[in-house]
Amino acid sequence: MIELRKDCIGIGENEKLIKGDLFKLDWCSELDTTLPTLMIVSGVFQYFHEKEILEFIKNAKDIFENAELIFDATNKFGIRYSNIYVKRTGNKSALIHFYIENPKEFAKKAECQLIECRGFYKDALEMLSKKLSLYTKISMKIADKRNNAMILHLKL
Repeated sequence: MIELRKDCIGIGENEKLIKGDLFKLDWCSELDTTLPTLMIVSGVFQYFHEKEILEFIKNAKDIFENAELIFDATNKFGIRYSNIYVKRTGNKSALIHFYIENPKEFAKKAECQLIECRGFYKDALEMLSKKLSLYTKISMKIADKRNNAMILHLKL
């Protein structure tokens, strides 16, 4: 994936792309973990189980002195809804497992501070409003309102 990303997007001025298993955290040895760090884990956690996510957060907190984590999540309803579509593709290896019903409770369980929980589609609705069908707009607003899809920002 790193090589594909380099080819398609390139490397930004302040970016460092590192190959490795996200959950093993051995890639951290290539970083200065004393610097303030923002980790963005997009489209990843939902394919794992809560225990693995909490373990990742605990280990990251032990390694990084001053870090924040931004990631996307869904609630239990969102998981069921998403998995209906995944099953229709026939790809049973891509089922979604991780969900958050209460962002404040999850942050407490992770022993982190919840900085923000916002709707997943909020910005897209603002940017694409004139290009979306009424049904799509309503679906996105409902998903955001019910936390069917959300973006969480934690202080580790």
